[in-house]
Amino acid sequence: MKAYQLLHGGAIPEWGIAFADVETRVLGINVDLVERTPRDFSAVVRHELSHLLLVQRVGGVRIPTWFMEGLAMMQSGEWGLSDEWTFMTSAGRRDLPYLEELRGPFPRSASRAALSYGMSFFAVRKLLGDRPGSLITLTAFVRDAGDFDSGFESAFGQTVYDFAGKLYVEVDRRYKTAGTILNAAPYWAGAALLFVAVYLVKRARIRRKLERWEEEEAGERRIWY
Repeated sequence: MKAYQLLHGGAIPEWGIAFADVETRVLGINVDLVERTPRDFSAVVRHELSHLLLVQRVGGVRIPTWFMEGLAMMQSGEWGLSDEWTFMTSAGRRDLPYLEELRGPFPRSASRAALSYGMSFFAVRKLLGDRPGSLITLTAFVRDAGDFDSGFESAFGQTVYDFAGKLYVEVDRRYKTAGTILNAAPYWAGAALLFVAVYLVKRARIRRKLERWEEEEAGERRIWY
């Protein structure tokens, strides 16, 4: 733990389990934290190696954090059902980040960081999911142009700004409503339990009233006869 902290010098948030310094090509992994998470150690290594290899591929050109993290998540194969579920429930409670907000360091808040990683993953999956060969084209354009935005537009025929806007709308429609519904589920359950409780109370009152009527009617029959 101490060696890990010395390596990153306090630059990594408490939830960070690993990092890759692309300038010095230093890779650090907090093994203790990794063992406490559902992440597979090999997936963590692949994630960090992705950062180092991407920067080498583009010749050191500065890459937005959202693309670096999204690509690393896709290449490491770490995104699973639990991540999908966490993102969906979080999206219902908080505003989704725009890609323009994710060009530099991610938020130090674990909940905001989770949304940032999710948006990054969906962005890269949208770009490369059906055409993985586009990564070679993109990195070549970025390296030649010396700028990510210019290389992006050459590779995909649209600006990063236009892509980010379309992505936000798509992810918001797909996950925001579903997340809101899931987060409201506990309230529905509470309302359902309250309804059942009221029903049972009314039913008990009606039963007692019927039993009283039956007793009164039986008493009247005894008097009559």
